[in-house]
Amino acid sequence: MSQSGGNRRVVARRTRRTVRGVALEPSRLLDGAARGTVASVRRRMTLRAVFIADGSSDLPLADHLGELCLERGVEVTIATPDPARLNARSRSVSDRLEAVKRLRDPIDVAFVHRDAEAQPPHARRAEIEAGAIRAGFSATVVPVIPVRMTEAWLVLDEAAVRSVAGRPNSSEALGLPTWRQAETIADPKATLRDALVRASGTSGRRRDQFIRDFDRHRSTLLTRLDRSGLVSRLSSWQQLVSDIELWIDSL
Repeated sequence: MSQSGGNRRVVARRTRRTVRGVALEPSRLLDGAARGTVASVRRRMTLRAVFIADGSSDLPLADHLGELCLERGVEVTIATPDPARLNARSRSVSDRLEAVKRLRDPIDVAFVHRDAEAQPPHARRAEIEAGAIRAGFSATVVPVIPVRMTEAWLVLDEAAVRSVAGRPNSSEALGLPTWRQAETIADPKATLRDALVRASGTSGRRRDQFIRDFDRHRSTLLTRLDRSGLVSRLSSWQQLVSDIELWIDSL
């Protein structure tokens, strides 16, 4: 399916499907010939996607989305338009999806990234669904909703923070949360920025410059995100993985 036809669908529930006569239950592990048939069909799939990021420094997330799909047997080519150059009328989901439609590229799925911030995740999901309806966007939409911010996915890897700060062997306390705390801290961005500054050991003008480079450091951390690390314990990450699996189950 593509954005030019079919019914718009925001991933919201599990479905039953059949591939070459093999009935698939998402809640049940397949074995033997059934698993082989599904894997064979999926290996030949290369689907087209677009990643609509909250901001430019979030674009490295697209590589992780592609890997999550590939690990589940579906190859996805993901376009990553820079949000700053998308020519959307506003930052709303509907305006961004309308801007993607104007590109006239065939799309099977759109990954729409929206930090939960002060909202509960289900409110952001509703916002994304409503935006897709307003935009008349017909391709499947998979929400990407970190709680509360994307930085909550980045504050769990202390070694990566020290490495990106340029002092991998430093030992200062960085004030990073545990994985159980990561989605409850009020301002994950400030927590990450402060941890990077502490880890850098900079002061004066060098410290000021380091802070100005925060988006670049953040982008590097996002590129290095360990998908099998502590982030995999977070409810928002688990929801993302589940949504990707629901979409793949529906193909």
